[in-house]
Amino acid sequence: MNVRFLEAFVWVAKLGSFKAAAEKMHTTQAGISSRIATLEEQFGVRLFDREHRGVMLTYQGTELLPHAERMIEMQARMVAAMGQADAFSGMLRIGVIETVAHTWLPDLFSRFAEKYPNATLELISDITPRLRDDLLRGTLDCAILSEEITPGFIDNRRIANLAMRWVTSPSLALKFPSRRLLSFADIATQPIISFNRESSVYRNIAQNASGCTNLRVSYFSSLGAMIDLARTGFGTALLPLAVIQQDLLHGKLVVLDVDPVPIALPLVASMRLEPASPLAEALVGMAQTSCDQFIATCQGDVLAP
Repeated sequence: MNVRFLEAFVWVAKLGSFKAAAEKMHTTQAGISSRIATLEEQFGVRLFDREHRGVMLTYQGTELLPHAERMIEMQARMVAAMGQADAFSGMLRIGVIETVAHTWLPDLFSRFAEKYPNATLELISDITPRLRDDLLRGTLDCAILSEEITPGFIDNRRIANLAMRWVTSPSLALKFPSRRLLSFADIATQPIISFNRESSVYRNIAQNASGCTNLRVSYFSSLGAMIDLARTGFGTALLPLAVIQQDLLHGKLVVLDVDPVPIALPLVASMRLEPASPLAEALVGMAQTSCDQFIATCQGDVLAP
């Protein structure tokens, strides 16, 4: 029995359509249909009920699904046990928040490519809520985001807690009171640069905004744009220190001491356990090393206490 045919069956079952499974496996819809038809012929049963709105597992298909997942995982682990990293091929879909993309992601991908030269990567950079939804839907194999995902078929590994600080341009910093410790109300007298409203960073801002009049918050989906705007004096931004090391070193940005200290930004590597992916497990395992080595090169402490 061809394990790739079982893999096609699993993805049709997980994603609910032949088209989505074809996109996941980088093949054609006709190719997926042929694989499912072959399995149905071999087993002598129908595995799916084809409906105009999608496909549903039959009773026999539901019975087959856990066995098919175990077969796929067993094959992958046999290859891994034989040390045949070159034998791993196919696409690994990974999602990351922009903080990771701007720091240690290049090192992580280099490590992965060196060990698994025949595997390919597809990267999505987005905010945590969208990455979480994509991982739960099965359109991502693993993700590095800013919070843990609770369903039991997701494995979460805490990578780091990054220190967050209020930063702005040297010129805009002069407009704040001269005392050493500022309040959020002081910060709110000038425009604030924030991540998307759905982000955990914005929630950090919103928790302190009560009672602030004339609060002016601009929202951005691009971390690079936020840093550029902070440099120009457009406003004050709440950013991870790990991302702006060079800007602080060269005086393009300055840190403002604000009470309360902003909540740390967690980095969590999450991957699906059903179906298991040894490639995703390998990449998640490498993530800790890449993150640790990046932090070791930073000037000052970029981790939260």
